[in-house]
Amino acid sequence: MRSFFVHFAALLSLITALQHGCGAEIEASATHIEFFEKRVRPLLAEHCDSCHSVTAEKLQVGLLMDSRTALLEGGDSGAAIAPGDVDGSLVIEAVRYESYEMPPNG
Repeated sequence: MRSFFVHFAALLSLITALQHGCGAEIEASATHIEFFEKRVRPLLAEHCDSCHSVTAEKLQVGLLMDSRTALLEGGDSGAAIAPGDVDGSLVIEAVRYESYEMPPNG
């Protein structure tokens, strides 16, 4: 679980970096993309996709997690991430088991 949280926090930091500032986006570096593809995407696929992706049999709480736009839009509880505030992001609260408990099986 700790490894999942560390990598997910890194993903949110990257998303925050991409969204932060005066509305201008910056491009992800090759290092960020490689990190995401090797470390984060497999975790999302293993722990999140079955309930929170366009391929989910039944989308849970209206939350898609398979794109940055979807994370910013959020689901039934609001935005999943808070640009510039990783600790204030619902997704981080959920993987820390502070509010919601995701993934639900630990």
